[in-house]
Amino acid sequence: MSEKQTRSSRHLQPSRNKKLDKLLNVLIGIVVILIIITATYVFKWQDDAGKAEKGEPIQEQNNDKENVKEEPSKEQNNDDVTAQEEKPTKEEPTEGTQTSEQDATTESTSDNPIVDKVITNKNWEPTPTTQTGQHVSSYDDKSVDWAEKVAAVTAVTGIEKDKMIIWRMGNNGSANSAIATVSTNDKTKMYRVSMEWVDNEGWLPVKLEQLNTLNGAY
Repeated sequence: MSEKQTRSSRHLQPSRNKKLDKLLNVLIGIVVILIIITATYVFKWQDDAGKAEKGEPIQEQNNDKENVKEEPSKEQNNDDVTAQEEKPTKEEPTEGTQTSEQDATTESTSDNPIVDKVITNKNWEPTPTTQTGQHVSSYDDKSVDWAEKVAAVTAVTGIEKDKMIIWRMGNNGSANSAIATVSTNDKTKMYRVSMEWVDNEGWLPVKLEQLNTLNGAY
């Protein structure tokens, strides 16, 4: 080989090496990019799969909650319908009782100026008694007979014992009759109650007077 050819070969060899290096670098770069893209898709797929797996139980749980909420609503609606159907049946006796009570009640005026109205009711009943034997009317506020008189007054006026002021409790002309003047604690309601003793049954209210003042009422 001549010296000239040798020099030409030496000159071309670095140029080829450079081209090969560039080609290798390009290929390596392509491979790296492909690896990155592949890895990205793999990680994204795994992440989506993980979210999907987590999402399924949550959806089922929500559905279960919705089912639980819907069932009581249906039951409640059924109960409401049942209550509406039963309501008229329950109200009928009440209306009849009220009508009967109103028919039995009589209201009238009085010549006494302190009396607004006089009320009687044929359905009033004696207050049950625990007393036995011969009855003796008592005005001792510690006695059983006194307590039963107060119970009769409470029944006819609607004033509870602890909300009542008893201004007078006394004889009303005989041993088996009594009269009580009472009011609420704030004196907004004032009454005078006449009652009679019924053997083996108790004190029976016979007249209720609604008062407008306590002056001269006892």
